[in-house]
Amino acid sequence: MAKVIALTSFEHHGSRSRGAEFDVSNQHADLLVKRGLVKLAGGADAAGGGPAAPTGGSNEGAQLVRQKAADAIAAIAAVTDLEMLDAALKAETGKGEKSRATVIEAIEVAIKAATPAQA
Repeated sequence: MAKVIALTSFEHHGSRSRGAEFDVSNQHADLLVKRGLVKLAGGADAAGGGPAAPTGGSNEGAQLVRQKAADAIAAIAAVTDLEMLDAALKAETGKGEKSRATVIEAIEVAIKAATPAQA
């Protein structure tokens, strides 16, 4: 089991409000972290037997923009990690002609919203 902290309000086996701490399986922790919905509490690794869930960076940023546009925009709105948002922006703009303006705009808005909180 892994203890996680909600980064935004969402539904997962009941209503989870921002800042709520709760226990989930290691697999669920990995998935929720990848979606940008939670962070691991106390710096513990989510995956007990496998690789640790990343806390930010290019892999998660790329994961955000691999989704359908509507799902990506919804997930991006919940992310406050500037490193992950920068990675998502690089991944989306790296698609060239296939990059989606709505997703890029959502990332830029999220970066602007996260910047004062992290300053």
